Amino acid sequence: MPVAQAVPDLPGYVRTPFTNPPRLVDVRGMSAGSKVVCPYTQRPFLVPGGVTTSNSSVASSRPKTTPSAPERPKTTPAAANSNVAAMNNATSPASTPSPAATPPSSVAELPYGTSIAGRPGFVNSPFAAKHQLVDVTGLPVGMEVKCPYTGKLFRVPPQ
Repeated sequence: MPVAQAVPDLPGYVRTPFTNPPRLVDVRGMSAGSKVVCPYTQRPFLVPGGVTTSNSSVASSRPKTTPSAPERPKTTPAAANSNVAAMNNATSPASTPSPAATPPSSVAELPYGTSIAGRPGFVNSPFAAKHQLVDVTGLPVGMEVKCPYTGKLFRVPPQ
């Protein structure tokens, strides 16, 4: 069974071995050697050793849709990843966006969100209304996220 690749600068996340380019998958709360189903391809892989899976204050406050990342997916990728399923139930409008579940036609084509002055960690999605804020606290600049209001992908802007 293939083993995912750890992401050193994002504890609790790995890169799936089944997509090109490799996409992020949230494995927080899982131990090394655990079997995880890729939310993009529905194929199983193993969590590598050396992945820090402890929840941080940023990680523990987010639901998940796919991988990507802290409060994430809007669709349950697999029952094997209970973290993903639990995080899919977030209904808060300011909930953290989820990483993209499907690869965009071109990564360079994804628009960036707009930073909000006086609200660090919150952005306006290029696809949602201006009053619909998206929480991207702790996510790196340029990371793909899914707008929780429209389901469309955009990138985290510089703060």
